[in-house]
Amino acid sequence: MKFYRIRIDGADFKVGVEKLRDGVYRVKVGEKEAEVVVEDVYERAETISERREPVTPSAGPSEVREELKDAVTSMLPGVVLKILVKSGDRVKAGDPIVIIESMKMENEIVSPKDGVVSEILVKEGQRIEAGDILAVIR
Repeated sequence: MKFYRIRIDGADFKVGVEKLRDGVYRVKVGEKEAEVVVEDVYERAETISERREPVTPSAGPSEVREELKDAVTSMLPGVVLKILVKSGDRVKAGDPIVIIESMKMENEIVSPKDGVVSEILVKEGQRIEAGDILAVIR
């Protein structure tokens, strides 16, 4: 699986993409995976007998987008130094959630919105990459 950093609505995410066969890819965002069918709209030459059966995704686009909306992500690679909240804690937008060390500097990762911490997806001492999902705020 090859990983990319993508930006959605100003937030960066680490996304894994693996080609399964022509036009079909496995896409991984955080812990969610989906099979994605990519169709070339200009390529109309195939006959009905050549068409493949449609692939049923394990997670729909709205489910993946919903998870990304609630995600607290790291903009930098580094190591998790300290987790400042736990599941069930109420936070406001801008409250620090995690401190990471990147390039010998400590960086606060803050909550993007008001809500309740529903999951912490990292551990202290864990190495992370830019775009990794650290926590979920609902």
